[in-house]
Amino acid sequence: MFRVNIRNLVKNKLSIAREWHIAPSEVDRMVYFEYEQILEEINEVNKEQQKQREEEEKKYQSMNKTVPNMNNMMSNMQRSLPKVSLPKFG
Repeated sequence: MFRVNIRNLVKNKLSIAREWHIAPSEVDRMVYFEYEQILEEINEVNKEQQKQREEEEKKYQSMNKTVPNMNNMMSNMQRSLPKVSLPKFG
């Protein structure tokens, strides 16, 4: 017989139940190799999604470096506009 970390078991059940939209009791009915394979697939999908997020973040950061900061643009525009005083009516 082997030992199972109960905390990891519960995390894995929750992960499978959430990803597959099934009750945790359904996870208990799975054969071990099926349970293990599903966890591997979920982990692969999560890794791919994380990789995509990192790539998007890098693209976003590189775009921010090439495009001037909007606040700087606005302050430069305000400095370059002539000061005009309007007459007061009343």
